Order: sequence, then structure tokens, then C-alpha cells
Amino acid sequence: MSAGSGSSRNYTSGRGGGKGRGGGLGVGSSAEAYAPEIMPLSLCDFPGEPAIVIFFSGCNYRCGYCQNWKIREQDRSHLTRIDQIERLLEGGKLINACKVTGGEPLLQPKALMRIAKKAKSLGYKFGIDTNGTLPERLRGMLPMLDLVSIDVKTALNDFEYRKVTGVDNPMVDRVIESIRIALASSAFVDLRMVVIPGVNDSLEVVRSIGLDLNSMGYGEKASAGGASFTLVEFVPENAGSREYSMMRNPSVEELARLARAAPLRNVRISHRALGYCVSVEKIQL
Repeated sequence: MSAGSGSSRNYTSGRGGGKGRGGGLGVGSSAEAYAPEIMPLSLCDFPGEPAIVIFFSGCNYRCGYCQNWKIREQDRSHLTRIDQIERLLEGGKLINACKVTGGEPLLQPKALMRIAKKAKSLGYKFGIDTNGTLPERLRGMLPMLDLVSIDVKTALNDFEYRKVTGVDNPMVDRVIESIRIALASSAFVDLRMVVIPGVNDSLEVVRSIGLDLNSMGYGEKASAGGASFTLVEFVPENAGSREYSMMRNPSVEELARLARAAPLRNVRISHRALGYCVSVEKIQL
């Protein structure tokens, strides 16, 4: 899921309709990707860099709050030739980076790798958003990655994750493994939690996450400037389910309170009232 929301998106595919691969999740190929949307310029999806953002469709979670719910399911109309995407990368005049989001990008590893190689060959930094459920595919991509953004949905246990992800088996053990792999890498790691009032906004949840992340090596990497933990404003009007669309968004004050309770270094807040991301140390209430 991409944290950005303000820029326009271009639709690049033009195939006929129909669900991908019999209604299941297609894996794309080295020639095509389920990539229905491209944002040619984003200033808020890749920390410190203007970036092109490519949206892969298909996800193995069913989070009710997701702002990209329209591309949760794959459709054959989403299929886009990768050489078309490569031409867009070649024409990027104002960008320094490329990020692939979704959906879940690691569901299409061949397409993702080809785009990564092209981006790196052009001198761009490259990053992905992921929900963390495919650690071995993440490991295989790491040599190409300058940025790994991993969604931490809530406290890292199956009971809490089921509340948010909408699936019976949220694979939290795999999420934990992905976090460990990313924190041990040379890539910058941004661990992000969308804060949903009444669902995952308790001090206990944030403290639990902080203790778990520190046990995985977050503290050392963050101290060296290589990791951050970001609390993201939930935006109900963008939610995919009616239940979540009827909820409220958290205030800056609520996010700051949670951020200060987290036993972590380099904690940031993302809220529309602040712009994109602001370090909690810079917020005066």
C-alpha cells in the first residue's frame, strides 16, 4: 500500500476485462505485469527523493482500511507490457527513484525484478512497499533495494492481525521474518502502521510493537540512520469497506501520543495536517 495520495495517476494498460488466471492471483512474467496504475511523479512515497510510483494489483490480505482497495483484485485489463514501463522510466526527467507498491508487489517477482534492474541501470534508487508475507521473495530482491517499506498492521500476533487483515491466517511469522531480513540488510527500512481509532491505537499495541522491533535489531539500525517507524493517519473516506469508512481519522495529537509512547528511535508521523512525514521530536502541541 502506498502512503502517497496527492498526485495524479496514469492508467497504462488497455486489455479486455476478466479476472487474472481464473480469479486467482497472477504472478505476472518478465514480459508483463499486473500494473494498472503509474504515478509519474511523487514527492511523498520515497523519502527524500522525487519518484515514479508503479502500482501492482493483487493482494493476499483483505484490509478493510486499505486506500488502494480498487486494485486488490487482479483483472486482465491490468496487464501492462514491461517494455512500456521501461520507456516511462527512461523518460523520467525529474525523478531520482522508482518505487513499486500495490497490492503486494512481491506476488509478481519476475516483473518486479525486471523493473528493478531497469531502474538501477538508469541510476535510480529503487524501493518497494510490502506487507511482509513473502520473506524469501524479499530476500531475493534485497540486492536491488535501497528502500523497503513494510506495513506493520498492529501488534505482531495472529489474534491482533486477524482484526485488521481480514484473513484467517495472517502469516505473522512470515511478517516477522521479513522484518528481520530487512533490518539485517543495507537498505533503508521504513516500518509503518496505519493508526485506526478503536482498532490498533492503544498504547499497549504500540509498546508491544516497539519491544518486538527492538528485539529484531531495529534500535541499532535506526541509531545508524537506516530505519524509521512511521505512524500513518487512517483516512476513512479512502477506505475500501463501509465499516471502516464510517470510522474517524486520528488527530495529530493522538498520533504524537502514540509516537512518544513507542520505545523506539526515529519515530515519525504522517498526517494530512502536517504534510507528509514529520519526526515526532519536531511536533509541538
